[in-house]
Amino acid sequence: MMKTVDPVLSVLKTIKLLETLSEQEEVGVTELAEAVDGNKSTVYRFLNTLASLGYVRQNKTNEKYTLTLKLFQVGVQVLNRLDIHKASLAVMEELAEYSKETIHLASMENHQVFYLDKIESPLALRVAMGSAQGRFAPAVCTGVGKVILAYLSADEKEEMLKHADWTPRTENSVKDAVDLEQRLLEIRKCGWGFDMEENEQGVRCVAAPIFDNRGIVCGAVSISGPSVRMTKEKLKKLAVKVKEGAGRISDDLGYIDRG
Repeated sequence: MMKTVDPVLSVLKTIKLLETLSEQEEVGVTELAEAVDGNKSTVYRFLNTLASLGYVRQNKTNEKYTLTLKLFQVGVQVLNRLDIHKASLAVMEELAEYSKETIHLASMENHQVFYLDKIESPLALRVAMGSAQGRFAPAVCTGVGKVILAYLSADEKEEMLKHADWTPRTENSVKDAVDLEQRLLEIRKCGWGFDMEENEQGVRCVAAPIFDNRGIVCGAVSISGPSVRMTKEKLKKLAVKVKEGAGRISDDLGYIDRG
């Protein structure tokens, strides 16, 4: 059993500084001091240390601070070590080549969909989606979120739904838990799920779940595109492909389908 360790205040303040800087383009020392409940001289020392390590830089004109890309580089190194990401790259590229639409790879983090990777459609007509690598989205109204939810254990799903964002994104968004459960039942029957403009108006998606070597759902892969191209007929054809692709990723992760 891991021993509980009292948090180190200076570390907490440093992390809060980084989080505050990540939310804005540039931030001044006064605003940062308010964010971490510290005095300006202490925050200034923290910033100087972070700058010397290459994590922040100061705009000499207005003396405000901004993050560099070093944290992103650290994140990419972690991402590249994730088995699901490595196992999915070839399949994502094949789905992108076949469909000419946008491909997403996602997992669940902090009760939300977390986009691990994205391949943009090469076509001129495409919707400016809010998704991007490293971004979060609600689980209950996205294709990737629903297919993951469909295969969680009852306890895990209950915990997820306690923290779910039920705010309607469009008129097609899931209305409530009863509506969601019906959609999850349909997903379990066929092995894929749709987002029919439930998260973003004008965007449709088909997704399929990815399982690890323990048989536990660990992510999802999807094909998304503008509703004018993603007709119901096309979605059904793409559903077969995305389910097949998700199955191959699962196989590479050591999943054994025991029926």
